[in-house]
Amino acid sequence: MIKWITPELGTAAFENAQNEPGIVLVDVRSLVDKKGNQSATVKGMLDTALEALRQGQKAVICCDYGMSRSNALAAGVLALRSGMGLDEAVRAVLAATGEKNIRIEVLQAVRQALDPGLKPLFPSNQRQVLVTGGSGFIGKGLVSTLVDRNIAVQAPKSKDIDLIHDTVSLDLLVKDQGIDTLVHLANPRVYTTNESFGVSLTMLKSVLDVCVLNDLRLIYVSSWVVYSGYQGTLRADEHLPLMPKGTYGQAKALCEQLISYHRERNLARCLILRASNVYGREGIAPRFIWNYKAKAAKNEDIITHEYLNGFPALDLLHVSDLRRALVSAIESDLDGDFNIGTGELISTAWAAEHIVGATKSQSRISHTQIQDHMGNIAMDYTKARNELRWEPRISFIEGVREILENNKD
Repeated sequence: MIKWITPELGTAAFENAQNEPGIVLVDVRSLVDKKGNQSATVKGMLDTALEALRQGQKAVICCDYGMSRSNALAAGVLALRSGMGLDEAVRAVLAATGEKNIRIEVLQAVRQALDPGLKPLFPSNQRQVLVTGGSGFIGKGLVSTLVDRNIAVQAPKSKDIDLIHDTVSLDLLVKDQGIDTLVHLANPRVYTTNESFGVSLTMLKSVLDVCVLNDLRLIYVSSWVVYSGYQGTLRADEHLPLMPKGTYGQAKALCEQLISYHRERNLARCLILRASNVYGREGIAPRFIWNYKAKAAKNEDIITHEYLNGFPALDLLHVSDLRRALVSAIESDLDGDFNIGTGELISTAWAAEHIVGATKSQSRISHTQIQDHMGNIAMDYTKARNELRWEPRISFIEGVREILENNKD
């Protein structure tokens, strides 16, 4: 089936168009669907299609599946034929074909074929930041903070930038706005399933592809859960080998490995902020705080967990402290890994006692046994203090007071 972009220009899989009468086939299957295509080769294919159109014929650009290479070349032909910019032509091709699977590396080859001397043009010398997940718990406040600091920031919504299926839109936005730093906060809404495992990696791969192609610096927020497979109580610095437990921890650890692969091969500049448990009054995690608050308000019994190695204890980081760490990372030129937390552990049993006392509740506290071991991980933030000039400011008592004073359940 031929997908017509204009009445004279279309794309198709080669086997679906080779026997169609009255058209000129432009076969682009010799191009690779990745980095490495020569501008001169691409330019020759563009010229073939343009010549057919000048002769009043219909041109159909074909690759194996009629998706990536054919649509990238069609955008180049449309740009040259109509006089529109390539980015506008790409959007027109996407709208006409309904295809989103265009490799941005092939588009870059088309871009270079149209203008071999093309260099990235940035609107100013000011740092330009793009935040994925900018409407989420961490991202919303971060975007506001960056705006207050006069840092130019873009925060596209998931309906506008689909990191799972559509890398092209992200690439176009990066080029349009002259982005130089990308903060990746976006996560699947439910992040503990096997499906979310794959989605997390796919989203990060899309972001890394755009960072590599556009020479962007990536700041990625990872989590303490990459250490969650350890048993007992320990203090984790950046030299501690990763040992994840569970789907979420494994996904985060693999995301970090994917970043390390790119960093070690000088494909992308990347900074990882490995955060402890993040909480705040705008959020819903960790759930036990909100559950204890709700039960204390109703004087209901509160049941905490007791593992084989005792009560679980968490390093609880206020969201405003994480946002400050992100700002420090954005304003620095550092790469590498940084553990972020308070360095102190709060047991869930103690948290329950504190919430009951602070609310003057009549709730009784009991414990249920869990037949497993729990890793109680305190994050050592020495490196962040020394290099990012960051350290936490909000204690758990201060942070939980905000939650208890908030009417949200």
